[in-house]
Amino acid sequence: MAEPRKNFVGIQIGLVSFLDEGVNQVLDILQEKARVNALLPSTMSWSRGNAGRGLDWFPDHGKAEPDHLQGGAMVNIHPQYYGATTIKEFRAPDPLYQGVDYLEMVLPEAKRRGIKVYPYYCETAGREIRHVWVPNFIHVVEVDAWGRKAVRPCVNNADYRNWHVAILEDCFKSYDLDGYVWGVERRGPLLNILDGDVPTCFCPTCRQQAHERGIDAERARQGYQEIHDFAMRVRGGAAPLDGYLVEFLRLLFRHPEVVAWEKFWVDSHVALAQEIYGAVKWLNPKKEVGVHIWQLINTFNPLLRAQYPIESFGNCADFFKPVVYHDVAGFRFSRIVAGCTRTILGDFTPQEADRFLQRILHLNEAEWDDLPAAGFTADYIRRETARTVDATGGRVAVYPGINVGVQGTPKSSKQITPESVGAAVRASYEGGATGITISRNYSEAMLNCVAAVGQALDELGIKDTVPEGLRTEPVRGAASASGKAGADDRVAW
Repeated sequence: MAEPRKNFVGIQIGLVSFLDEGVNQVLDILQEKARVNALLPSTMSWSRGNAGRGLDWFPDHGKAEPDHLQGGAMVNIHPQYYGATTIKEFRAPDPLYQGVDYLEMVLPEAKRRGIKVYPYYCETAGREIRHVWVPNFIHVVEVDAWGRKAVRPCVNNADYRNWHVAILEDCFKSYDLDGYVWGVERRGPLLNILDGDVPTCFCPTCRQQAHERGIDAERARQGYQEIHDFAMRVRGGAAPLDGYLVEFLRLLFRHPEVVAWEKFWVDSHVALAQEIYGAVKWLNPKKEVGVHIWQLINTFNPLLRAQYPIESFGNCADFFKPVVYHDVAGFRFSRIVAGCTRTILGDFTPQEADRFLQRILHLNEAEWDDLPAAGFTADYIRRETARTVDATGGRVAVYPGINVGVQGTPKSSKQITPESVGAAVRASYEGGATGITISRNYSEAMLNCVAAVGQALDELGIKDTVPEGLRTEPVRGAASASGKAGADDRVAW
C-alpha cells in the first residue's frame, strides 16, 4: 500500500497583515477557516502584490490604509554572512517595519501550532520595481544592447548570486525554517523587446560566458538592436511590407545568434535556481525548496512555455507552485493577446489572435469579447495541474497557486468569489495536486473567500493527508478549430 500523501495548504502573506491584525488572530483565521499548515511569508520583497496591503481596495480585515511599500528585507540582517557580496544593507526603510523582525515575530507561534514556514522571494520582471535605495545594487543590474544600465539584476553577476546565497545562509542559520520558495518570474531579452522593453544583458560577465559557449556577443547585440527597432516601428503604427510575423522571423533567420543568446540567458536563469537549491541543501539536506512558476510561463505565452519546460526545474525543486489564477486570467490573457497584435501577431485581429494562441496553448476558454468578464474555467486549473504533475512523472510535489486574493483587475472583469475559490480547490486535487497555495496575498483576500478553501477541503474529505482517487483523467482529443470545447472536444495532453 502506498504511503499516505501529506496535504499542503500554504498561504502567501506579508508582514503587514500580522502587524495590522496580530499574530494569533491571523493564525487563528488561517487555521480555522482555510486549514492552513504552511506559511509563505514575503520576508524580503519590493512588490506590493506580495508584501503590501490591498492594491485597489481593502478587504474585510486589516487596516484600510495604503502602505506605500518601499520594500527590502523585513527580517534582521546578520552581517557575518555577507562577506562575499557588496550588497549588505537592504533592510526595508519603511517606518512600519522598523524594529520588527518578521520571522522572530511569527515563527514561535507558527511552530507551536505545527505550521511550517517557507520564506518566499520572487525577483519579478516588472520594470517599475527598482532597488534604487540599496547601496551597491547599481553594480549588479543588467546592461542593455546599447551599453546602458538597465533595471533588473543580472542573473550571471557573481555579486548578485553571492547575495542570494548569503541570504539563504543567514535565513537557515538564524531561524528554524522548513524550507524556501524561489519565484521564477523573469524572461529573456527577446520577450522583453516584444513587451516594449530593451534587450539585456550585455555586461562583461555575460559577454565572456557567451564567448565560452561559442556565441558571438556582438552579432547577438546587433540582432537584438534590429529586432528592437522593428518592434518600436510596428508599435508606432508601421506596417511591414511582408507582414509582421514574416518580418520578425526574417530577423531571427538573419541573426541566429539571437536564438543562441536566448538559450544562454534562460540556461543562466535556470542555473541560478539550481544554485539556490544547492545552497539550501548544503545548509540542511532536510529542508525543502519550492519553485514558483509564473503564469506567463506555464499558460499565457507559447515562447516562454517552449523556453522553460517544466522538467528543466525538476532537479532544483522539491515542489512546484504553478500559478493558475483562473478568475483574473481572462483579463490578463486578453491584455497579452492585445500586446501580441501590436508586434509579431499584427497580421491578426485580437479575436483571431486569441483563437490562435488558445489553440496552440491548449486552452478552451471564452471568446475574446467575453474573456475578461468570464475569466478562465476551473477546468483550466485541473488540466494545468495535471500537465505539471505528468511533466515531472510525479517526482516533484505540485501545490498550485490559486487565486483567493488577487487585485489589480478592473471591476468589469471576473471577480473572485467563494464559489470560484471552492472550484479552484477541487480542480487542483482533481488534477493530481497534493496541496494548494492560497495566493496572491492574504491582505488582498476577503475572509469568505479564505473560508471557501476550508469548506472545499472538508467536502473533499482532505485533512492531514490526500486520499487516493481524487484525480480525474484529462479527456483525450484535440481542441476544435473554433476553440470551443464540447463533450468530446477537449485539449490533448
